[in-house]
Amino acid sequence: MRTQQPFIPPPLPKYLKEDEVTQECRNFISSLPTEKGWVANDLHQYQGCWIITRYMQGVLSFQKHFQAHDTDIILVTTPKAGTTWLKALLFSLVNRVHHPNP
Repeated sequence: MRTQQPFIPPPLPKYLKEDEVTQECRNFISSLPTEKGWVANDLHQYQGCWIITRYMQGVLSFQKHFQAHDTDIILVTTPKAGTTWLKALLFSLVNRVHHPNP
């Protein structure tokens, strides 16, 4: 008779691991509301959005260092959500003054 082996979940992919977050970021994260995630270990609520620990450091760094210019356009999509189509649409909208309809 065969014994059933316990289920061992596969290891998390590197991009979901949380061991590369600075201590300063970890200290800040500990002050945020946290929920258990279904893909990543934890989700943290920050400025109305739920963010995984791994991305939190990038978000904080972006907010600290990014200086927007009047000509900047930020297009953000999730993978496989029509990103190429959205980029083409944005290009058309921005450049239509240079290429009027015949």
